[in-house]
Amino acid sequence: MTLEDGQYAFLLEESFRSGLPMAELVRRAIDREYRPGKRRRVRGYALSAGLWRDVDPSLIGKRPILRKPRLESD
Repeated sequence: MTLEDGQYAFLLEESFRSGLPMAELVRRAIDREYRPGKRRRVRGYALSAGLWRDVDPSLIGKRPILRKPRLESD
């Protein structure tokens, strides 16, 4: 496994602080992050909105034009 210098320094510092070997810290991080049955699931919705003066040129022609239905006169 290859770590960046900053990652290695952080892991080494955490090893000294906790008294645990670096390998154990890595194993715990893997177990916490990548076990499918034990990972926390965050549920929710994302909502995005915006207002623009002009229509984005890339969207012209992609949106369906909604028109009112015509009423036939008898």
